Amino acid sequence: DQIPGKLDKRKTPLGELNWILTAVTDTIAWNVLPRPLFQKLFRQDLLVASLFRNFLLADRILRSVNCTPVSVPELPETHKHPMWAAWDLAAEFCLSQLQSHLQHGTRFQTSPFFTEQLTAFKVWLEFGSLDSSPPMQLPIVLQVLLSQAHRKRALFLLARFLDKGMWAVDMALGVGFYPYMLRLLQSPGMELRDALVFIWTKILAFDPSCQAELVKDKNYQYFVNHLRHERATDRQRIMCAFVLAQIARRNRKGQEALLKAGVMKKLVSDDCLKSTDAHLRRWACLCLGVLWEKYEDAKVAAIKDNVHEKLMPLLQDTVPEVRTTFMGVGPNAVLTAEQLSMRRVLELAIGRA
Repeated sequence: DQIPGKLDKRKTPLGELNWILTAVTDTIAWNVLPRPLFQKLFRQDLLVASLFRNFLLADRILRSVNCTPVSVPELPETHKHPMWAAWDLAAEFCLSQLQSHLQHGTRFQTSPFFTEQLTAFKVWLEFGSLDSSPPMQLPIVLQVLLSQAHRKRALFLLARFLDKGMWAVDMALGVGFYPYMLRLLQSPGMELRDALVFIWTKILAFDPSCQAELVKDKNYQYFVNHLRHERATDRQRIMCAFVLAQIARRNRKGQEALLKAGVMKKLVSDDCLKSTDAHLRRWACLCLGVLWEKYEDAKVAAIKDNVHEKLMPLLQDTVPEVRTTFMGVGPNAVLTAEQLSMRRVLELAIGRA
């Protein structure tokens, strides 16, 4: 009761301790419980999740006095998990400062718990493998994303983890990263964009159905803005082009949103089509192809903006893959759009006659 602060204020000693407990219990549950049960108890309902986090702590305390708690559904034993040692250390670190604070008003020092756990996650990334065991700290990385102080480091470590393969993306989504990734699209910070855009390329490559969420809440605008940004690198624009292509792929609402957002004009700008990076020239062309695929309004807009003329230099591109990409998506769309325009002209002429 003497620890200052509030449970919901993470920057206060009591709030930080509660935050650490959440991270520890989530980590234990994720490492011990079957994935469906973890999702049901710790991700579907906030009140249920809070109840079972407290149960894990009570289970450990009561077993130390020879009591055996019971839950429904029955849970595996968790009281001997090694993460409890990290909790003991964090609690002791906090309590060791209490007397000095009460007597002399000394300010509490921030716990090194999350910094140490991120370091442990980094060690796993460098030396671990799925053949041995999954990274124990993955749920803690999720909690760290809530902290602005650790967010950049956590995002870059998460990006490295997702780059290990689709199994890593599946594991991260299973922990519950997806809502946080959506929320971070509201962040204006440039320092996060490289890692965040990369993470979204992995998410959409694994589960293209996420395109619906990006369109519904206009989260696609994050990638449109970054594609346009003067400080964006070629690598970042390539990733943005991939994300935007995934949003428009077989998705009429996505095509309409991106056309309205002016994506086509940016893709045929000098920043993309005259880039020294052949991958960017190629992905700009591929994104255009997806944008106007079976979408007549986009094809007509392309003709009106002379997109076909801006793409023609790609026929002389020194990189064969760029020329091949243009031949795959360019002429077919241009011819179809021209035929469509001529048909509308004839219809108007007939109507006036």
